Amino acid sequence: MKIAVKIWDEQESWQHQLNVYFSYHQKYAKFYPAESFFYHPYLLEKFSKPNLSKEELKEIETFFKTKIYNKEKLEETKKIIEEKAIPFVLEKNEILQKLPIKHPKKLTINLSGAMSGGFYNAENNEITLSPQCMTANFLPLIITHEFTHICVEDDVKKYQLPHLAKERLVSKICAEVLDFDDHNSVGDKTIDKFLSKENLEKNYAQTLAKVQSYYLQKQQILNNKNTFEI
Repeated sequence: MKIAVKIWDEQESWQHQLNVYFSYHQKYAKFYPAESFFYHPYLLEKFSKPNLSKEELKEIETFFKTKIYNKEKLEETKKIIEEKAIPFVLEKNEILQKLPIKHPKKLTINLSGAMSGGFYNAENNEITLSPQCMTANFLPLIITHEFTHICVEDDVKKYQLPHLAKERLVSKICAEVLDFDDHNSVGDKTIDKFLSKENLEKNYAQTLAKVQSYYLQKQQILNNKNTFEI
């Protein structure tokens, strides 16, 4: 697998930060606190509020480009990733090859000057990181975590797994199959009983089918309860 690392300029980074803001309030606010998406005090204060005006966003943009964006930090991170993170990802990818999942032939790592963690794009095989809020030791782990998301995204859609199940699946693959401490470990822990090392390695498709059935049963119980209460 070929891995390329790209540094985003201040405008690209701002657009990414803005996209995270909109995406958070549209999709993720019901799952996570704002602190999980905005790691700078100023951005946390401003972006905790939905529906900001154009004038407010322009003010934030100016602050972001002059006070937050740090190209020097991005250049330093690029070297660290090339020297330490890429070998780690390639090593773990050899293990992922054993699972019946998507295996990209190339991966692009975008380094953004935003302050909002890591994200993946499964269609383009891209990962976008905000290294200004990450330690050097964490970079290999978060990149591998997001790469694993890319590898299982087709299966998540096939088995119609909800968001928190998707997150738990990735965390358990990292911990059980790839054998590293996934500091990004999140998701629905009630499905851990399905996601053992043996099940993931030997019965991957059947395991995801069981997780799907588990959620369908939970939804059925909830529907019946709501019907009864009405």
